[in-house]
Amino acid sequence: MHNTIIQDLGILLLAAGVAGIVCKRFGLSVIVGYLIAGIIIGPHTSPVVFIHDEARIKELSELGLVFVMFSIGLELSLSKIGRMGVATLAATALGAFFMLQFTLLLGWFLNWSTMMSLFVAAMLMVSSSAVISKIMQELKLHHDRAAQMALAITVVEDVVAVIMLTVLSASVTSGDGGSGGGVGMVLGVMGAFVVLLIMAGLLLMPRVLRKLEKKNDPEIQTIIVVGLLLLCAFLTVKAGYSMAMGAFLFGAVVAEIKQKIAIEKDFGGIKYIFSSVFFVSIGMLIDLRMLGEVWLTVVLLGAFSLFVRPIACGFALVIVGIPPRQARRGGLLLTPLGEFTFIIAQAGVTAAILPASFYPVAVGLSILTVLATPILNRFADPILNFMDKVEPRFVTRAIAAYHGWLQDIQTRRSGRPMFQLIRGRLPTLVIEILLVSGLLIFSGRILTEIEASFADTISPETLGYIFWCVVGVLVLIPLVAVWRNLSAIAMIIGEGLGGSPDTPARLQSRALTGVLKATAAVGVAYWLYALLPLKTLPGWGWAIIGVGAVAVMVVFSNKLIYWYSSWESSVQEVLAEDSRAPSQVREEARVALDRSLGEWDVGLDDCVVPRGAEYTGRTLAELAIPTRFGCSILEVERNGHVITATDSGLRLYPGDKLLLLGQQEQINNARAFFERVAEAQGRSVEDSPEDSAETEGVFGGSVLETFVMPECERAGRTLADLRISQATGVRVAGIRRGAEQIVNPGGGTRLLAGDCLLVVGTIVELRVFRNWIVSAGA
Repeated sequence: MHNTIIQDLGILLLAAGVAGIVCKRFGLSVIVGYLIAGIIIGPHTSPVVFIHDEARIKELSELGLVFVMFSIGLELSLSKIGRMGVATLAATALGAFFMLQFTLLLGWFLNWSTMMSLFVAAMLMVSSSAVISKIMQELKLHHDRAAQMALAITVVEDVVAVIMLTVLSASVTSGDGGSGGGVGMVLGVMGAFVVLLIMAGLLLMPRVLRKLEKKNDPEIQTIIVVGLLLLCAFLTVKAGYSMAMGAFLFGAVVAEIKQKIAIEKDFGGIKYIFSSVFFVSIGMLIDLRMLGEVWLTVVLLGAFSLFVRPIACGFALVIVGIPPRQARRGGLLLTPLGEFTFIIAQAGVTAAILPASFYPVAVGLSILTVLATPILNRFADPILNFMDKVEPRFVTRAIAAYHGWLQDIQTRRSGRPMFQLIRGRLPTLVIEILLVSGLLIFSGRILTEIEASFADTISPETLGYIFWCVVGVLVLIPLVAVWRNLSAIAMIIGEGLGGSPDTPARLQSRALTGVLKATAAVGVAYWLYALLPLKTLPGWGWAIIGVGAVAVMVVFSNKLIYWYSSWESSVQEVLAEDSRAPSQVREEARVALDRSLGEWDVGLDDCVVPRGAEYTGRTLAELAIPTRFGCSILEVERNGHVITATDSGLRLYPGDKLLLLGQQEQINNARAFFERVAEAQGRSVEDSPEDSAETEGVFGGSVLETFVMPECERAGRTLADLRISQATGVRVAGIRRGAEQIVNPGGGTRLLAGDCLLVVGTIVELRVFRNWIVSAGA
């Protein structure tokens, strides 16, 4: 039966492919098809034995999980998380927190254990970005600010799911039952491991991939990357965490490197094969006969999720400053559950926290929410109108006052420079502390493996001395950086609170700095004492290592600083590289463009010039779009190229994609004009063959920026006199003057000193514009 695995794998992939085709035909995710395929060929459904070696298939499913998590991490780089903005990250965290609390309340009501409630909450925390993106496309919500933030939240939710999966698995292993102290310890140690793994990856992976790139051999590159991926997943398991986290982090590290695009392309086929194996294997574990027992659970949990998730996510969006109606709109979009529901359900069943019946529950929940989400969002306006109607007036006033307070905080200038200087150093300090902690915590586990390998060659005591001396040198490099940051923060606080250098309070600032440094030194000593495995060596041995470490730090402090600076510089160089594909750059630029319009009460939308339109070949001056409709054309995309210089002489041709800026009513009027022309020719805008896949991407050539008009000779003149577009390429899209706001101002509008201008152009054009204004004031 040595060929059984070949037969089983062939049947599995064929069933997955057929079921995937059928589900896509009905508008469902292929993942649903994979699960159905698993149910059909699984041992619980068919009287015919399709799969003979289920144990081997389960092993392949674990391999599939590694590739699924790697592909998720590959789509979510560390820099992308940074570009999400504080509001998106805060909304995601708050939404997950509220969902957790609601589920714990439900678990208390249903008499679930705490761990079971936590696993169910994790299942309900993550939305399907693919479903949400499809709904946004169908309902033309690509330019809706709340919809874009909802899509961004789904990306960050993947990180939340990985954290929950790791914390829950570690809590089950440690047996703390999800207690607060145990979870806090797990999070701290996990944070140290994550920083250690990411920093090692950012240091080593770019060098490996650069050398592989020079060989120009994609086959060898793919083989080595797969080997490193599997090794990283294995090491994560050895460290006591889920292999899913290791694969995810490895993908996030690779996503930062410019070779990411080639790797993503080479991994496409492998990812599809093994991800289908993973989801089909989950389907094989589902016994449809259990549906008679769990259908009520599916309905209740589905109703709970469809009702509570919009509330939790909508409230989170309100807290970060999104207007209530937009926040509720985003909450309605965040209802479909994705692939992490199955992954977490599998982990819960494997850990014997969830009953086996939760396999069909997870599938039922996903299908139910995926089918219900489009219906909810098609009737979003009546739902939102009802919610606006029943919302108490005092709640509306409280939210308005809270949002006004948030805007006041955002526009108010920062306080003391001391806090700004400290705030800039804190993230680096936290990362350095976690890095040192990771080196000390996991070095002990590495030593155990080394001792087992060299037990017959060298004595454990000698090996211990050698090992900890090497680790000590490695730890000293970031430890010096930790102390330098602590000393700098102590000096900043001392100078900030101790008075000016020209006053007698200078002595107080020195004394305060000294006290703070002494306190920091005691804290560092206690921190190292708590982390060092003191029982592995005699006390005098640690004393010798400590004295040697201090001597090295004193004698070679400059060398240690140089090594750390070199390492830090190489990491920053990797993070500064843009590993995104051009389409991804344009998509993220468009999201940033839309977000910057929120406070101006204007939006973006696009139209396509259809074949045979009567205005084909006419210039923008002849069409007079701003005069007729009040909106303006920011960009024109033609054959995949973005034209940002949309002056009056630009002509429109079939297939041109126009980016419109204005208030919603103005944009709707312009769209009606284009669609009415298309209907007169018997074709719709979407039917234009020029609007091919090559031009389906989003705009990204222009950038919006606010600019305050200074006192200069150009102040007081009209836009027609200034001819800003001709001189710099920049267009003025809006003017804010006190309480007055002018969107798409005409040529007769005067620019006054102190006006806040909303200007649009490329980065180069905006730089030319700023220099042009400054030169006038000189």
